Amino acid sequence: MLRPIDLHNLEFKQVFRGYDKEQVDEFVSKVVIEYEELYKQKQELEEQIEELKKQASRYNGLEGTLQETLDFVRQSSRELREAAEETAARIIDDAKREAARILENARREVADEIQQAREALAFRSRVRRQLEMQLLQILDQVRLMPKDDETHEEPASAISSTAAVQEDSAVENEETQ
Repeated sequence: MLRPIDLHNLEFKQVFRGYDKEQVDEFVSKVVIEYEELYKQKQELEEQIEELKKQASRYNGLEGTLQETLDFVRQSSRELREAAEETAARIIDDAKREAARILENARREVADEIQQAREALAFRSRVRRQLEMQLLQILDQVRLMPKDDETHEEPASAISSTAAVQEDSAVENEETQ
């Protein structure tokens, strides 16, 4: 490629009936000045092209890194979502099992309470019948007792001793049941 210095050092031979030397020199000077300017611009553009190539190369490297990072983030996100879903499912399963266990315990406790209430009612019924029978026996004994004042005292003590014996037997019956 022609350099500006080559144009500056250019010399033409003189011939008869040639061009006007001053005009040619003046024109060559203008061409040299413009060529120097174009040459400088060309060098600057080549430098810019080299810098842009370097930047493009860096950006290509960054693009690859960014793509790898993006792929990693996507994979991590997917794994985190799957782990969260598994954890949520496990928590829900645990909660369902715990709820079923609590419900079963509550049912068992209610059944036990109902059974105890039934047993208490049955015991109350038995005790009531025993008491009623004892009262009827006592009433029968009282009816059979003589009606005079002297003998009335003795049967009363007999009644209280009979009632005490029957009460003791009722308590014994309760304890055995």
